[in-house]
Order: sequence, then structure tokens, then C-alpha cells
Amino acid sequence: MSSPVKDFYKNKNVLLTGGTGYLGKMMIEKLLRTTEVKNIYIVVRPKQDIDVEKRVIKIFQEPIFADISEDVFLEKVHPIEGDLKMKLLGISSEKMSHLRAQVNIVFHCGASLNMDANLADAVSTNVNGTAEILEIIKGAQSLEAFILVSTAYSNCLNEIIEEVFYDPPIDPNLLLRITKEMKAEHLNNISKGILGKWPNTYTFTKALAESLLITEGKNIPVAVFRPTIVTSTVSEPVAGWTDNLYGPLGILLSSNCGILRVVQGNPSVKADTVPGDLVINGLLCYAWEVATQWNLNRSNYKPCVMNFSGRSSPLYVSIKEYSSTATNSGYIPFKKIVWKPILFIVDNKWLYMGMRFLLHKIPAYLFDYFLAISGRKPQMKKLYVKLDKVTRVFHYFLTQEWTIKNNNLQSLWQKLTPSDRETYNFDLTKIDADQYYRNMMIGLKKYTLKEDMSRAQYHKAKFQRMQLLHDIFKYIIIVLISHLVLRKLLPRWISRVKHHCSL
Repeated sequence: MSSPVKDFYKNKNVLLTGGTGYLGKMMIEKLLRTTEVKNIYIVVRPKQDIDVEKRVIKIFQEPIFADISEDVFLEKVHPIEGDLKMKLLGISSEKMSHLRAQVNIVFHCGASLNMDANLADAVSTNVNGTAEILEIIKGAQSLEAFILVSTAYSNCLNEIIEEVFYDPPIDPNLLLRITKEMKAEHLNNISKGILGKWPNTYTFTKALAESLLITEGKNIPVAVFRPTIVTSTVSEPVAGWTDNLYGPLGILLSSNCGILRVVQGNPSVKADTVPGDLVINGLLCYAWEVATQWNLNRSNYKPCVMNFSGRSSPLYVSIKEYSSTATNSGYIPFKKIVWKPILFIVDNKWLYMGMRFLLHKIPAYLFDYFLAISGRKPQMKKLYVKLDKVTRVFHYFLTQEWTIKNNNLQSLWQKLTPSDRETYNFDLTKIDADQYYRNMMIGLKKYTLKEDMSRAQYHKAKFQRMQLLHDIFKYIIIVLISHLVLRKLLPRWISRVKHHCSL
């Protein structure tokens, strides 16, 4: 059966940044499992005392590589020491010559995903990294596709996001020069003026990286791939797998541990989420499409954009429904639960602040007090400070909704053969939502919290105890409030009755 996408990767050399991240790991696994790719070169930054070879070997320990032999992994996956913040990524001239001679496909997934990062760091990683890898790849002899993995929210100031390139908020080369010449603290002091209406440095610098791709990627088969909010896998290589807690996954984990109880947001706003394995399938097919267009007519090639949006997915529901459906999906409760899971999504600022005081701050002080008197280190207050910081960053996305067009995505699906549709499925309309939510919660328990699934009965029993304690505490509070109210109002009521009777 014809499989053009699979055949495209045969004997090809792929260069990947962000290979140690969520999408990067799945990209490596999918290429090794379904294609005859020749080599995968990963740009890896040394981390503390861990060299790049050890970091890559550590990737292989992830459960998603269970069906990949270690020999195949070591034979085809090659780490290259580099850093997105450095000139030419800090890659040696020898390695750079090798890459230029060998590389056919580039997936630039590497980025700083920290929405709270200061401007200097975000520019140095997201914009500089794109500029430098483009500079490296300009000399490539057999390049067929260069895909920048961006985000559908890179142009979030627009309510309707088309599959087009938008004008940048500032000249990216100018900001790069400013970042290199100005002290980081001085740049960060004026960052609010530079960002303008942009909600954070992540979306701002991603918009600049996209613009840079056009100006610096001339005569190169460049393209932009914009996924929305990437979440756990549907089925490949294992159902419910994730290794990141950005967006809804972090909220679901902390709320279902009974820690996060209230967030500020509009509960009716719809969350545009897309499963990680479908994103990777779409990305691999997109590179094939870009290469096809490049090889057909290089002289008239026009850089393209693809929005990977889940608007047609059964997962495209309000954030309230998303949260409640996941919580009630029938998964095995988390062992690390500290209280009965409950999450209020509150739009009103003042109501949110009051509920945060009652549901976060007071329990944090009480919990830390009991930890202290039992000889353990207090920790809940610090945890809630971190949670407040995270939810504050996501507030912008919990209160607004976008129309993200994905016509190019739909068009690509129509071009696939039946064989490629099966191997590289990214049909968002066919997701079994109920099964997906359950697998997502099980995945958080199994892969993120790394809890023992064989002790499910004990975890269920603990959950029931927490539920009982919650109900007891709730009724005690109701009785106390009722007592205080009656104690205050009953004498007045009796006095009024007596006065009325005397008349």
C-alpha cells in the first residue's frame, strides 16, 4: 500500500532542536518506530554535571521507547552539543560542516516555554536560537524542509488567527542587537514598554521568530507549524503519556491532588487542546508536504503556515466542562491527594481573591502549622505562592477565546493515502473523548506522579477518607456559621416578635 510520508523519511538525516522536550521525545520515537530514517541529530545543551551523551541516553529511559531497541536508538540518534543562546548555537566548525553536508530536514522545536521568563532570556533563546540555526542551515546542501514549531498564540492579539504570517511587533533583528548590547537588567526594566499589549514574553518572542523566518530564510524551504495547547497522547506510543505540566495538565494535576481549589478565569471559555501524538503525526506529514512543494518549484516557493487547532475535536469544550469531565472520568485517585478534589473557576476578581484566601491561604497556614508541630518542614505556603504565580500567567488564556483557522491542516489530511492516514493519523474529529480524559488522568498518575498502579484499592480508600473528612469539615463550618448567624439575629427576631405582640 502506498505510503509517501513514510517513504519520504527513508535514508533522510533529520536535525532536531528541543529533542529533550515533550514534542522532541515523541518525534524521535515516531521516526524510529515508523520510518527508515538514517540519522537524527539532536542539539542538546549540557546541563549542570550531565553531558549531552548522558542526557540523550536518559531520554531512552522514558516509557515511550519501550518498543525501540537500544541498538537502533544508539545507532541513529546523535547528540550535538549546542545552546540556542550562543552564536551559531556554539556548535563546533567540524560538526557544522557535517550538518550542512548531511541534513535534509530540520525541526526547530527548541524554545523557552516559560511564559514568565524575562524579556532578555526569552529573546536570547526563542529569537536568537531561530536566527542562529537559520544561519547554520543556509549552507545545507540537500535541505528539503525547515519547520519552525511555534504556537497558535504567537499572534494572540488577533481574535481570528489565520494561517498567514503577521507583521512583527518590532524588528526582530533590532531587538536582537538591543539584547546583545544592553545589560539584561536594563532591558527587563523597559520590557513592559516593548511588549505593549502582548501578555507574556513567550508569545511575543514566538511572533518575532516567525517574522525572522521570512527575512532570514529566503531561498530555504521554511514553514511554520502552530499547535494550540498540547496535552497528553491519545494512543501512541502509549495512551495518556506526557512529561510536561503546562496549561490544563498542571491545573488538573494540582486540583485533583486537592491542592488547587480556585482559579480566576471564565468557565465558559473553550480550551483549544490537541493531543501530543496527533501533533507529531501532523508535523511529520507537514514536513513531507513542504518538501514536496519545494521540490516541485523551488524558484516560486512561498513559506507557508499551518495552524494545528482542535476546533473540530470533541475535546473543544469549555474549561469548566474540560475540568469536570476529566475529574469525573473514573480514573484511579491520586495517592498524593491531600484533600477532596474541588475546583472553582471564578471570573470576578474580588470573589476570586476572597475564595483564594479561604480555600488556599487559610488551609496553607493550618497545614504548615501541623507540619511544624509534628517536626516536619512547612511547605504548603511556598507551594501556593508558586501556584498563584502559575495561574496568574495563564489568566490571559483562561479569560479569552480565539478563532484559529486550520484550513491547511484539513487540506493536508485530504492529500494523505489510506496507509499514511493510519500510520500518521491526526484526525482530531475521531477522538473518543471519554476514553481520552480517563487515559489522561491515568497518565498523570502513572507517568507524572509515578504512582504504583497495583495499589489502586489503597488509593481509592484514601480518597474516600478525604471525601468523608471534607464532608465533616463542610458540615462543621455550616453549623458554626448558622450558630453565629442565629446567635446574632435570634435575639433581634424575638425582640421584634415581643414588640409586635405588645401592640
